[in-house]
Amino acid sequence: MSEIIAFFLVLVTAFGGLFNFYSPGKETEFGTQYPVEERNMEKYRGIYSCAGECGGVPTLFVNGEPYPAAAYMTYLEEYNDYGLFADAGYALFSVPVLFSGRWISATELFKPFHAGIFDIKGEPDFSTLDASVKRILDACPGAYIFPRVNMSMPLWWIEENPDCTDGTGVRESLFSEKYRSTAAEMLRAVINHINESDYASHIVGYQLAGGNTEEWFHFDMNGGACENAEKPFKEYLEKYHPDREYKGLPDLSALNGKGPYHKDGYLADYLEFASNAVADDICYFASVAKKETGNNVVVGTFYGYSLEVTSPLHGTHALKTILACDNIDFICSPNSYYGVRNINADWTEMYPADSVRLHGKICMQECDIRTHLTKLLADGAPEYDEGKNMTAEVWHPLKSKEQTFAAVRKSFGRQLVKGNGFWWFDMWGGWYDSPDIISEMSEMREIYVSSLADKNRKSVAEVAVFADESAYKYMTACGLRNTAFDRRLELGNMGAPYDYYDMSDFEAVYKNYKAIIFLSDLKTEYLKNALAICKKENIKYISTSNIKTEFSAKEFRSFCEARGVHIYCETDDIVYINENFAVIHANTAGEKKIDPGGKRKYSELLRENGLNGEGAVLTVEMKAGETKIFALK
Repeated sequence: MSEIIAFFLVLVTAFGGLFNFYSPGKETEFGTQYPVEERNMEKYRGIYSCAGECGGVPTLFVNGEPYPAAAYMTYLEEYNDYGLFADAGYALFSVPVLFSGRWISATELFKPFHAGIFDIKGEPDFSTLDASVKRILDACPGAYIFPRVNMSMPLWWIEENPDCTDGTGVRESLFSEKYRSTAAEMLRAVINHINESDYASHIVGYQLAGGNTEEWFHFDMNGGACENAEKPFKEYLEKYHPDREYKGLPDLSALNGKGPYHKDGYLADYLEFASNAVADDICYFASVAKKETGNNVVVGTFYGYSLEVTSPLHGTHALKTILACDNIDFICSPNSYYGVRNINADWTEMYPADSVRLHGKICMQECDIRTHLTKLLADGAPEYDEGKNMTAEVWHPLKSKEQTFAAVRKSFGRQLVKGNGFWWFDMWGGWYDSPDIISEMSEMREIYVSSLADKNRKSVAEVAVFADESAYKYMTACGLRNTAFDRRLELGNMGAPYDYYDMSDFEAVYKNYKAIIFLSDLKTEYLKNALAICKKENIKYISTSNIKTEFSAKEFRSFCEARGVHIYCETDDIVYINENFAVIHANTAGEKKIDPGGKRKYSELLRENGLNGEGAVLTVEMKAGETKIFALK
């Protein structure tokens, strides 16, 4: 026993006091703190949740059984549709939990959704959290809930710690050790409160959120570059790049260049630091959450937007750190905003999802789909946007009910085929408040539940696409857009499914594919290793480059077909397919043909008197912008 105590004392010393131990029931300024070994954890043990394999795909498990990770959430809880979704069979919900009542975005100054727990120093108030959970349980007494915990600091903390702010001057720096330690104490307090509550048995996990828009971007969207970043950056260089002379903050202007790359090694080190520091924060907070729950629930986060974020200053390009963290069970992002949610674009994950799956983590998608019922915040809930700041095109409703069904089906179809968990994010409330939409939501959940019984839910893709996160510290916004961001449109229309990985996983997976596509030509160590393997094994590949950044869907399709890849559709439409389902979104009107690779029985889902048949080719007439989903047998 003495050896164990000594070991933990060494750990505490090594981590510089980041871990704090308390006697049972010790009162702190953030609430009552309990050591895990003294706390009653029976309620959590009764609802054990984890990430496990189901049909070959990482999946949410609750009490030892695969559980349908199909959920609902709204920011404006007073406008919630919990009851409608509960009646539709949904029993998984997320709910916003705020450390502070400050707006989630530093650029869109709409009002907070409700008060924060720690808004008043020394007087934590959990009543809003309790009321939020009660709303859900009143509508769905058997609900499972995973709170989205926004770990942003209250105003009093900012005023007391101006040396811990970022480039905005009014929000916390994600480099700050004091932010990390304070936020960890607040997280402990929130979890402690839930552990001791009457609803503890309903909590299946935590989504850790922070930074700008809760997605762990630096609030200033500029790498957190300010005088408060100088000391942590200097310490980072001393630890990881000791040969690099510290010269203060780098000149960021090179990132605005017209070319795809810059050659400033000092700037590259700062960009690496700006992302790694954020990822380290998330991993630390995940360790706190796991410890405080006895490792009995899933923990996840937004992160890794290497396919979507075209600025290396956001802080989201250290996914490898997150994937190596055993305390993180799921990674999430909204559906892609490509083309301001262009209805005819492939709404991919924002992260390389197949790397996430490869590392045993669940992919969770936030389906924040605007519908024809969506209203601008200033119109639907004017008390939150009196200044009418939230009026950009991305907040506008879809034009018709037909577009709504096409968009919702396309998004659901992708999650179904990929095996992703998801939640319908009804941001301002009422976006899905229509009997026919709710009826469809119910059917979708039933389809998703049935899919968990399929023996093989794995990808059937024969094409592997690789983005190289390690190159991003040398890339300009122009370069990132030309490589990873824009190419998803043509890839999504080439008629063959593809799996998307980070380049660091090339060696682990390349043998599983017939066609290889690189979306970077910067000779990082990962790319050089991949190219050496390709040369040695005579593997043909194509790559975006400074000379050729664009490929048409036809060019991608021709390359893949030449490599022996099965083409499921030749008409530049979006197709998602696995052993059990086929989804097609028609970019143009006309006859569409899906070749499933052999004679199959097919039946159209989500439609009365839908198409049913059997054959080697599924032929269907479609309107432009329409989405159809088929079960395959």
